[in-house]
Amino acid sequence: MVMPPLSFFIFFFFSISAAVSSGSLPQPAPKSLTIGYIQKAGDCNYRVNITTSCSSPFHITAEIGVLFGDAHGNQIYEPKLEVESSKALAKCSKDIFELTGPCTDQICFFYLYKKGSDDWIPETVEISSPDIDTVKYKYNSSIPEDTWYGFDDCQYFTSPPPPPPSPPAPSTAGHQRRLKWLAYVIPVLLSSAVL
Repeated sequence: MVMPPLSFFIFFFFSISAAVSSGSLPQPAPKSLTIGYIQKAGDCNYRVNITTSCSSPFHITAEIGVLFGDAHGNQIYEPKLEVESSKALAKCSKDIFELTGPCTDQICFFYLYKKGSDDWIPETVEISSPDIDTVKYKYNSSIPEDTWYGFDDCQYFTSPPPPPPSPPAPSTAGHQRRLKWLAYVIPVLLSSAVL
């Protein structure tokens, strides 16, 4: 089957946009960022691949944390990535971290946190999980100390509106008046029929 050019373009555009971030530059997180707000239950596994720039130091002593999640407020938070060697997060390195957290919809924000004065420069971060599309963020910049720094491409969902109030129960007052009237009229009719 041959795909018309417009259909192919639309398919290609959405496939690429789901797999790669918008290309924006990393920014400090907004002051309103709250950590630990979780809506969904369950445990899912995530793989976070971090490539460190060759402009970064040969090794770092800083602690690195990650925070990412979806547009519904579900978050995966790791305050300190566990590194197994002194070469982790070092110049030109590629490191993989396995994290477990609540299940999310598509990841649309990602922040790194650095505690320490090393001039660590991540190049790219890629997040994958069996239940979501892989997302890749391009940093290529130093991470400020003690600041959540990264990307937020979410179109946040607002809270659902409250349900409308229940309709009032039907009034029985009119029905009761009709019954009283019939209760008065029937004996009168019966007495006049007997006469």
